[in-house]
Amino acid sequence: MWRSLAISFLSFPFSLPAFFIGWALRDLRFGLLAGAVVFTGFFIAALVSLFFVKTYNYFDAALPPVFAVLWSLALAPFSFGASLFSAPAFISAGFMLGACMVLAKRYETGIKWLAFPVLVFIYEMLPVNIPGPVDDTFAVAGSVGSVLLQFMRSALPQILKEQAGKRNA
Repeated sequence: MWRSLAISFLSFPFSLPAFFIGWALRDLRFGLLAGAVVFTGFFIAALVSLFFVKTYNYFDAALPPVFAVLWSLALAPFSFGASLFSAPAFISAGFMLGACMVLAKRYETGIKWLAFPVLVFIYEMLPVNIPGPVDDTFAVAGSVGSVLLQFMRSALPQILKEQAGKRNA
């Protein structure tokens, strides 16, 4: 997990030179595009390294919201009010992924529960957006539903067994 965090933080210092080089070679728009491409490349590399993590701890489960906030701050100057990126939806997807990771770790519900929240997290990370808030609303609502389903089907029965065991002891 630390490797992914380091890769994502390296995206900032490498994006700035790409921006200035692109600006110097052509124009401001090309510089913005060059910086965004380098930044996106580093974040994709960080996500790929996350897929190879075999075990994680609770601190690692807190990293998706941190990534979401950093990514949102980095893309804010590139949005220019065009609504190409929805920061609240992405940060919400980061929190849902973190919650799903905590449930999967604490109650050993399995990694299959992470599939949908990860897909929503990646979708919300991309600066591609269907006009209007419908896609973000459905994606985040689906992620919330996935976490609730994971809780109800996998974690809640274990919690009830633990509580019953404490009462009987």
